[in-house]
Amino acid sequence: MAISDSQKVDLLWKKVGFGKAKTDTNDSKKAPNEAITSDFVVKTEQIWSQSDSIPGVMPTANSSIVNVYLDSVSGALETTEDATSTNNRTWKTNVTNWIAPGFGATYQLKVYAAPSGTTNVQTNGTQLFETGSGNDDQWYFDYQSGVLHFIGNNLPAAISTATSNVIHVAGGKYVGTTGLADAIGAAQTYRKGTLSQVYSDNSINEGDIIEVANAGDGEYAVYLAKQDNPSSTGQLTLITTRDGASADASTLSADVYYDIGTVTLGNVSSGGRPMSVVVTVTNAFDGTSIITVGDDDDNERLMGPSYVDLSETATFITNPSYVYSNSVDADNTLKVYVTAGNSTAGNATVLISYS
Repeated sequence: MAISDSQKVDLLWKKVGFGKAKTDTNDSKKAPNEAITSDFVVKTEQIWSQSDSIPGVMPTANSSIVNVYLDSVSGALETTEDATSTNNRTWKTNVTNWIAPGFGATYQLKVYAAPSGTTNVQTNGTQLFETGSGNDDQWYFDYQSGVLHFIGNNLPAAISTATSNVIHVAGGKYVGTTGLADAIGAAQTYRKGTLSQVYSDNSINEGDIIEVANAGDGEYAVYLAKQDNPSSTGQLTLITTRDGASADASTLSADVYYDIGTVTLGNVSSGGRPMSVVVTVTNAFDGTSIITVGDDDDNERLMGPSYVDLSETATFITNPSYVYSNSVDADNTLKVYVTAGNSTAGNATVLISYS
């Protein structure tokens, strides 16, 4: 037994009118009482990202937004009969994304019957009106799929099976960009390794957000483009950096042993000041190893060997006063330098607090 029309209408009423799934008959469960949400899915490629650029009046020439099918431009479009449907009942334009009259009354599709190959159809053909001729011969056009269907019980006389006419249509098709990625005014996000890579990418537009892995100081930064195709930091607005995101006031630490050599603790930014250096000997060194803390310009800048007795398990502290002023964080790299000497054992923990 076929599904009743009342059941079909109830399904559409609940789906379209209320965004709900049909779980029972209308008698048992009214649409407002359906509980399960059933939203329509909009595919990314179906989004007209330049829809705000569609003019309110259909243009008289083709553009990057609207392609016009009019006798005065490129001619009305001849359609193809759908051979899977009743004779002359359904016609395919084979064109999608027609602009509906919701964008402006002049986009209302115009339909004509005329022999195949007819030129100037809008003058030489017979216009068929959407509301019909009074003989229950209306048509319906699906603007998204580009399919025209004579939905009334009868066919118009000009397209009846007794004629050799075919359907021609006049209207406008949206040909602008589609998808979220190209939405006008929508900021895009880019990830670049360096600022040079930012400057060489001419697809970056004003308002786009760029994360740069190494902004010149060995650390990441996030920028906002102030103009299309930026070519210098003056055309970028700095949003945040690693330092700004993590509040560059923290600690650096490492576990070291008697013959480990040089250990990198980490970077401090320009203006960074190590406040304390703490070396805790957890396993006494048995030989002549020494430990110093500093940077490559001065291995003992923050703690010299005279401040640490590695032969005993104890804690040793210095309070440096040096402020790192280099503009590149990678130039302000703090390190522990372990010289093994003749030691065969020994471990320690080094902790630096800085602001």
